[in-house]
Amino acid sequence: MSLFRGFLQVRRISRALCTSAILRDPGGYLPESYKCSDAWNKRLESSIIQKIELDDFFFEMDQQYKSDQLISAVDVDLFANKITTEEYLEELEELAHRLRKSPATHATLPSTGHAIIRALIDLKRTDILLRVLNDRFNYGIFTDNYLSNILMDMFLEEGNFRDAAKIASLHMIEEDFGGPTTTLYALLSCLKYIENPTSEPWEEVEVLEEKKKSKEETKIRVKYLRQPGFDDHFDLTEPWHIVGKTLALGSLHLKSMDEVLQRSTRLLGWALYDKWEKVENILRIVEDKKLPISSDVLGKLAALVESKLKVIEGSPDKTLPKPKLKRAYGMNLDKEGVAALYARLNIPDYGKIIPSVKATLDSNKIVSVDAPLIPKVEELLKKAITENASMEVTNQIQLYQDWEQIRNQTLLDQVQRVKNEKRLQEIEEQKKELTEREETIFFFENEEEWMLRQPPAVREYKMRWRGKYRPPKTKEDDTYVPPML
Repeated sequence: MSLFRGFLQVRRISRALCTSAILRDPGGYLPESYKCSDAWNKRLESSIIQKIELDDFFFEMDQQYKSDQLISAVDVDLFANKITTEEYLEELEELAHRLRKSPATHATLPSTGHAIIRALIDLKRTDILLRVLNDRFNYGIFTDNYLSNILMDMFLEEGNFRDAAKIASLHMIEEDFGGPTTTLYALLSCLKYIENPTSEPWEEVEVLEEKKKSKEETKIRVKYLRQPGFDDHFDLTEPWHIVGKTLALGSLHLKSMDEVLQRSTRLLGWALYDKWEKVENILRIVEDKKLPISSDVLGKLAALVESKLKVIEGSPDKTLPKPKLKRAYGMNLDKEGVAALYARLNIPDYGKIIPSVKATLDSNKIVSVDAPLIPKVEELLKKAITENASMEVTNQIQLYQDWEQIRNQTLLDQVQRVKNEKRLQEIEEQKKELTEREETIFFFENEEEWMLRQPPAVREYKMRWRGKYRPPKTKEDDTYVPPML
């Protein structure tokens, strides 16, 4: 009966949110109700979270970790859900890092990463958020489609197109663009970043660059050597390559929405990604089948071709520069190893491909249409939000309730497990005490057994003088008379 009432309550809340979804924020695309702030804040009404004192709670977790190198996944989840002020963000980041590096990382609750991301959003610390999301190895925090929509909408509303494109690139790296809303948000973020690039760096990444020759070599001892590698996905560092690949992969989900938009964004994405062999193939297909392409994309493509031709003319190899490698611990910087890596990558000869692309564009055989990308994506995005927002809100509210039940059950299991371990320890101590008492009481009956348990006697050897000179021997006195007893 209680489950039925809870279901009715979710239906009422979602219905109220759906009716208010028509009221849209002036600067964003999502309605205010999409954030589910009331449903999310209900977690603070839990009796368990209300009893938590963050100072004492972190101190106990810190002491346990320093003594036993153990950390509890449900404790980290409770700490993350309790955060409402900026005072404990440093401790939260440290706990997330410890959990990621501990064996308990496999037991991480699904609400932990969500709670960390929402805390950083509410406290306006997007600098920490982007750094944590980009460092998946040390933190293991991944954004879901729901939070990505909120983040990209927030950044687009603020005019921060660079960070919006960063969130979009996370879905490219995971190769999962989710539903139509997330896909269109990702494409819109990348397109707006292309139209309004910022002078600020994308991120601070150490890149392997050829050092100036010097007479003295500096050698550093490392635990192991790592050969240079480049997987053309996780190792991407160039902002335009990241944005271009996000466009190219995200456009695959647009075929059912708008074919002209799909072809145009895909063509622009491969061009930004410097995959000119793919650009050449698409142009050949478009030319043969007379498929239309956005005139805006063709203009951008022509400008990119001209800039790349200038780079090729100024290059000694008459081709585009090789992809930059990420610096990693212990990476071997030997020139022969780096050269062998570039040879294995089988990089095409863009010195011949790009002039071919230019000739195709100059032939005026490509059918172009006046179809600006950003207005079309915005139109599709608003339509997707209207169709899917109410369902996504309902699912998210239900998910919050499921997470609370999982958290409570996991905590009960942990308490029971601790009780069982403590009880087993007490039983072992009692068994040891009874064994000692039994041995004391029946000592004389088992005396022979005790004697056999004793270690064998060690034979003693008389110390002898091993030095170079021996002490002189004293002569016995013949006149000595022993005393009378």
